[in-house]
Amino acid sequence: MPKIAIYKFLTFFIYSFDVLREPPHLHIVKEKGMRQKSAKIWLKTLEIAEKGSLNDTDIRLALKIIKLHQVELLESFEKFKQGKEVKTIKFK
Repeated sequence: MPKIAIYKFLTFFIYSFDVLREPPHLHIVKEKGMRQKSAKIWLKTLEIAEKGSLNDTDIRLALKIIKLHQVELLESFEKFKQGKEVKTIKFK
């Protein structure tokens, strides 16, 4: 479950077993708290597949970050899918 990116209190990551059977997407959780259900957003269409435990404000922020860095995040997803090392991106 590699962390792909971090922005303030949001962590964007991939479940390894999803990579081979689903289109490019990221799971997102707030760093605060325990056992949160992750949101799931498709990277190419920016559609919300699952809202998880994020509120509407957090979802909008996650979508904004993904949209701003869509190409970079898709590249990271593809690198991971190919078995290459992916470093966590820290957005400001």
